[in-house]
Amino acid sequence: MRLKPIKEQVVVIIGASSGIGRETALRCAARGAKVVAAARGEPGLASLVEEITASGGTAMHVVCDVTRDDEVAAVADAAVRAYGRIDTWINAAAVSVYARFDETSPEEFRRVIDVTFMGQVNGARAALPYLRREGRGALIAISSVESRVAMPLHASYSAAKHATEGFLDALRRELLNEGAQISVTSIKPTTINTPFFDNSRTKMGVKPQGPPPRYQPSVVADCVLYAAEYPVRELYAGGAARMMELGQTLAPALMDRVVSRVAVPEQQTDEPKPLSAPDNLFAPRTEETRVEGDFSDSARGVSLYTWLETHRGARTLLAAGVLGGAALMMARRGGRQTR
Repeated sequence: MRLKPIKEQVVVIIGASSGIGRETALRCAARGAKVVAAARGEPGLASLVEEITASGGTAMHVVCDVTRDDEVAAVADAAVRAYGRIDTWINAAAVSVYARFDETSPEEFRRVIDVTFMGQVNGARAALPYLRREGRGALIAISSVESRVAMPLHASYSAAKHATEGFLDALRRELLNEGAQISVTSIKPTTINTPFFDNSRTKMGVKPQGPPPRYQPSVVADCVLYAAEYPVRELYAGGAARMMELGQTLAPALMDRVVSRVAVPEQQTDEPKPLSAPDNLFAPRTEETRVEGDFSDSARGVSLYTWLETHRGARTLLAAGVLGGAALMMARRGGRQTR
């Protein structure tokens, strides 16, 4: 399967008004892609398009609620009317509630599932006819390490991300079965410094945060740009995400004990945030247009693990160097033993 270079692509990004989606849109446009940005909040989208076009890029926006399949389908139709095709479709929309399960209302739980999981489903349903028509393309889901390592106080979000992985696996296998030249990629970030934590509803009494280490949104955007050009099944944004996944796979009972003890305090800041504080669970926060959140001072701009995953040539050279060094050491030892 061969995908087009980014500079030749039409890229649709759902959830583009802030955070990871906005950073991805800016990066795609800077590389020459025609960008179609969608989200609930028009002010954020309009400012994004203005920023892209002011830098010489090409972009348009469409307002949509990802829980409405007709509105998501309208985004796809608008992209094709404007630019003739869709090459890459990125689903990045998500909302969250930080609360114990029995303190999360059925309406809140359902809303997180509707946006964070069904938004992925609606996006794929809208994109696939056009990707098939083009004969090749990429469907990219911004999932989470929580699709593998569920966090306490985050049951609805973790459930939505687990459901996303099951959906993507089934869809990927159906496309492989029919021989479709469409790659399906799950990108699993660990804690990323975006406005996600400010926008989340919380019943903890304080503003939430993600457990350290934290990474900048650019680390996730690197994964998206790579997956748009090279078919890959999954990418972990941040080495910490991969380490957590390995712990879950190799020692799930140990992870139960560690996460249950560590993750509850690590997800709480010292900053008070009452339940009445603004959030984006049921309506957009139209004033929110930032890429980065409030943890820039402690967020890492680079993940060596992710960099190696998205620079396969460098990884091959590194592996060759390690093997060569090991072989040289063994040869020297063998020489000393024969003397």
